[in-house]
Parts: sequence; C-alpha cells; structure tokens
Amino acid sequence: MNGRLLGKEGREFAQKALELMEQFGVPPTPENYAVWICFASDTNPELCETLRDHIETSKDFNDQVNADLFEQYFQWKAIQDAILESGGAMCRELGVVQQQLQDAERDTAAYGKALQGAAGELSDSPDEAGMRRLVESLVSATARMQARSQALEDKLQATSNEVTQLRDHLERVRQEAMTDALTGIANRKRFDETLRRARRDADETKKPLSLILCDIDFFKRFNDTWGHQTGDQIIRFVAGCLTRHSKDSHVVARYGGEEFGIVMPNTDAVAASEIAEKIRKTVESKKLLRKSTNEDLGNITISLGVACYRDGESIEELIERSDANLYRSKTEGRNRTSNDLEAGARNAA
Repeated sequence: MNGRLLGKEGREFAQKALELMEQFGVPPTPENYAVWICFASDTNPELCETLRDHIETSKDFNDQVNADLFEQYFQWKAIQDAILESGGAMCRELGVVQQQLQDAERDTAAYGKALQGAAGELSDSPDEAGMRRLVESLVSATARMQARSQALEDKLQATSNEVTQLRDHLERVRQEAMTDALTGIANRKRFDETLRRARRDADETKKPLSLILCDIDFFKRFNDTWGHQTGDQIIRFVAGCLTRHSKDSHVVARYGGEEFGIVMPNTDAVAASEIAEKIRKTVESKKLLRKSTNEDLGNITISLGVACYRDGESIEELIERSDANLYRSKTEGRNRTSNDLEAGARNAA
C-alpha cells in the first residue's frame, strides 16, 4: 500500500474491494482482502491481470484459488522483509567489527612503538632500576595487546554466530515460502524452480529427467458431498502416498488444487512409470474414513501422466506432454498411469 490509498480515496478502494469480494463469493479474510484491495486500487499489474483472466473465464474463487493468489503475490513479501531485516542486522554487526579492527590497528601500532622504544633503551645499557621499569612497561603493553586481541576474537566469534543464525533464519523463511501449507510438500513456486534447475542439469549431464503429473479422480464430487475439510484430508493423504514412494532426489509438489507433480532427476521413463504405478496402487488400496464422523469415504483413486525429458525441449513442452498423458488416463477410465512409452507404441501401431 502507499500514500495513494489514504483518506477518502482509500476508503473508496476499501469499499470497492469488499463489494467485489461479496460479488464473487470470496470470504472476507485478511489474506483475501489483501488480494482484492490491490485489485480494486490497481496497485499490482500482474495480480490484476490474473484476476481479470479468472473473472473473464467465469471461474469460481474457491478456497484453493484464494490461497494460491495470496501465496503467489504476497508470500514472497515475507522473504523480502526477512532479507531486509537480516541485511540490516549484518550491516550493524559488520560495523562493530570494523570499529574493533580499527582499534586493534591503533593498538598494534602503539605496541610496535613501545617495542621500538624498549629496543632503544636497551641499547643505552640502563641500570637495574631502569631495566625493571622497561620490563614493567613491556609487560603492561603486552597485556593490553592481549586483551585487545581477545576482545576482537570474542567479537568475531559472536559475529560469526550471529551471521549463522541470520542465514538459518533466511533459510527457514525460504523453505516456508516454498512449502504448501496444507500438505507440507513443495508448492507450485518450488515445483517451477526445481523443474527449471533439473532441466538445466539434465542438459549438462545428459542424465534422464522425468515428470509425473497426478490428479485425484472425482475430487469435486468428494468435496461437494463431504465438505472442504474432508477434501483437505484426501489431499493430505494423496500427498503422503506420493512422498512415501518417491526418492530423496525427487521433489513432490502440490501443482494445483487437487493436482500434484513429481520432478524426478536421474530417473528414466520406465523407472518413473514404475513409481507412478506403486503410488496409484497404494492410493487405490486404502479405504479412508471421515475423521469427524468416522464415516467410510470408500476408495480414492488417482490418474497419472508420465513424461521423460527430451533433449532441447522447453519446460512447457515437458509439462504439456505429461499433462497430455494425464488427460489420456482420465479419458480412458481414470485410476491408471499413462506414459510416453504407451503413446509411442500406439503411434507405431
């Protein structure tokens, strides 16, 4: 927000935002209000364009859409704030260290002069009393130098610890911004980032890269029949199955509302299809009970599409082929896995 939203104009934008939220059935939560006040005041062009496209295509603003909008356009503010806060703290720490180093430099120069003076006095062959004073002077100068060195060492250690804590804090914030709040797996931002990096690595190493896209069958029916809480339970269950059968090098992400993706470096189409089938069978074999009432929800099934990266193709093309295989699984009866190998065999036939 800025000065533009102050006073009468600000109240008008606020009223407009609330009216739009009511018009499109958007609950008046703080997160949703943040999205719609930006739209009403036209202060975020990308967000405004996204909302206009959503409205023009007559799509509903369900809970997941609202959460995705806030995450996409406001979650990164947490990282920006954390970076600014951490950067300020690091600057303060480095300023103190710089002052300590300057003080140490002055003390070192003074200590050097004391040594030079002592050397001059020794060359003059002082008497016993003079020698005692000289030794006492050197001991005192050395003690001051040791104290300054210890203080500098302590401060450097404290600063090192502070920088480590700041780094850990930034990493926690980054992980939170890259994690889906409902399931605890990666969110769409991390999915996109991981896939870009995996594609780049595949080009460099010539090792295989596969992608699985997965969709919960008839999810809307479950959601409409049992409610959003039960829908969330189903989403968490499927996310757990995906994670359980994926390797440590794979990244499982919530791709959309009831859609998931698995980025699979160093995994060819055959291995990816085998993992997809294990996931599908695991999901199919479990009977879910509604937590609030213990009612039997029956079997949940998923459909999956597998594609293996082809040298030189774009990320969009890889996603498109995986999505096409997922669509084939849906149209051919659901609860199945489709991959490039099957598509190739059919084309050859």
